[in-house]
Amino acid sequence: MDLQVIVWLFYCLLMPTVLLTACLFRYNALSLVHFLYLLLLPWFLCPNKHTIRGPTGRFIRAVFCTSLLFVLAHICFQTVLYTYPPLNIAIGDNCSQWDVISRHIGLSRLPLDDPWSMIRLLCPDLGVCVVALVTMVLCSRLVSNREMVAAANITSLEDYTTEKNTDATRAKQLAERLKAKARKMLRDLGRILAISLLALAGITLPSAFSAIYFLLFIGVCTWWACHLPISHLGFNALCVMVGFFTAGHMVCLYLYQSLLAQGMFPPHSLWARLFGLKDIIIPGNCSSPYDLNLNADHDWPVYVNPGILLFLYVTVATVLKTGYNGTSNQ
Repeated sequence: MDLQVIVWLFYCLLMPTVLLTACLFRYNALSLVHFLYLLLLPWFLCPNKHTIRGPTGRFIRAVFCTSLLFVLAHICFQTVLYTYPPLNIAIGDNCSQWDVISRHIGLSRLPLDDPWSMIRLLCPDLGVCVVALVTMVLCSRLVSNREMVAAANITSLEDYTTEKNTDATRAKQLAERLKAKARKMLRDLGRILAISLLALAGITLPSAFSAIYFLLFIGVCTWWACHLPISHLGFNALCVMVGFFTAGHMVCLYLYQSLLAQGMFPPHSLWARLFGLKDIIIPGNCSSPYDLNLNADHDWPVYVNPGILLFLYVTVATVLKTGYNGTSNQ
């Protein structure tokens, strides 16, 4: 398999998967950082010999350094906790003030009698660190291989005749035209998908947040129904606004799964119901603080809604990247 394809698989498939897994299997400050990285990832271009030296390469290194820092923090905290008894005494029993704070941060006393909870609390950081490291190594090999190929092409360029150069130029122009047409078709399909997901996000779980999606969908459809054009810049501005709003919406939903947020705004309170904040995850109590239980009392739209929001967010970011690539190439 081509090295470029392997790099794309790691960056576009495996890295989002491990970041999403790190967000879903625990809810604390460390996982919130992984969730923010997951939201940032769709905005960066796929790794190639140019983008690796730019923002994409810096993003991959930032993910690796952050996850490595989290792994080292776990090791240091657990080492000090079990070798320095006063720290264990200062944290106190379950549900003490410092115990609650440490669990919300993500550096807490591990339940040695519950191996599954230990794996759930420690492995996400290690998994993200390993995947980011492998992606960095593959990107470095990709850059070195492309430089060797480019040097070989320059060396053999002197042997080409003028006729072969002309044929190669024509083939390159044809490939560029086909690529431009395919990019335009994908961009149009992405716009249709984004508008459809905007409607789904507005009707799946009615709330004050979802009303924004529904009103935007009604506004865009009314504009098109009146045969009024939407410029490329105008649609991109709409996508940027939807992207930022969807990201904030998902961050609010994610933060609400913590014990602190559900204590401040109970699930049956007015503000939680008004903004559609649902307790999908039931945090553990004082007797079993590390339990993570799925609340099965909700209807199916409550569980589908976060997936629709994430799909909408990724689609909007992809549409913007496709338009940016087309403009840059032109």
